[in-house]
Amino acid sequence: MNKHFDLAGKAVGTRALKPSGSIIANAEISGRTQYADLVYEPDPGRQLQRDNLGLLGRLASNHCLIEIYAHAPSPNEFRACLVKHFTYWQQYGGEPSSSKKPDDQSDISLSKPVLWIITSRLAAPILAKLKPDPDAAWPNGTYFWGGEVLRVGFVVANELPRERSTLLVRLMTTGPDTYANLSELRRLPVDSIERAIAEQPLLELNDRLSKKPSRTPEEEEFVVAMQRTWEDARIDGQTEGEAIGQAIALLTVLESRGIAASESARDRILAQTELSTLQRWLKNALVATSIDGVFISD
Repeated sequence: MNKHFDLAGKAVGTRALKPSGSIIANAEISGRTQYADLVYEPDPGRQLQRDNLGLLGRLASNHCLIEIYAHAPSPNEFRACLVKHFTYWQQYGGEPSSSKKPDDQSDISLSKPVLWIITSRLAAPILAKLKPDPDAAWPNGTYFWGGEVLRVGFVVANELPRERSTLLVRLMTTGPDTYANLSELRRLPVDSIERAIAEQPLLELNDRLSKKPSRTPEEEEFVVAMQRTWEDARIDGQTEGEAIGQAIALLTVLESRGIAASESARDRILAQTELSTLQRWLKNALVATSIDGVFISD
């Protein structure tokens, strides 16, 4: 994996999961010179905090290893994940509950530990040879392999539903659809948990990549997407400022013409962000005899 994307993905995951349990980035697997991207053990008393993380919180409902790929993992990379998983499994000493059936896919989230491979996409040869199983109880793009015997799950970012609950997971891979994912993040409220978690790691990644003398196509795509997203934000800010100016101008015209505007009417004007609507109201206000005449044709 690209080390820069690797750092960003692990930073997003760490910031998201740290408040609700024990999280270790670059966790050394004892007995071998190998490291898991993230090792997480949930605090049972902090489930509500995990619930706020959408799909990521659901993945983290159990003790797990998380491996993150901005590309489709190769067979060698997949085998390396399995080695880390089984080595850690022996180290941890976890065993499945005897009350669960060996082929019970839906209960894999209750097992400890589980290996989650979060990848931007999954290569066709791996899909064809491993034949991982989807589960109707989980979003599209989530697959399971080996049931309770192996406890492996795949999360394929470019197959996930484009909804808020999957956004943090999609951002962790920094893969395809980067611009769309960043745009979704920017459109969320400034105090949203997703922005609080992801914006700083993404800005740090952009800063590192911007300073590189040469970039890979994937790195260049990310930098361009970040520039476009922040430029869109700047333009949106300018548009918002123009809308406020038009609203103030409209209220001034109403006052100068002696047209009474109720509090609800003033709130309606100040809340309007469409410049074309405000301009139409302003034109109406020049000839209207009441506030109802301003909003005519709405």
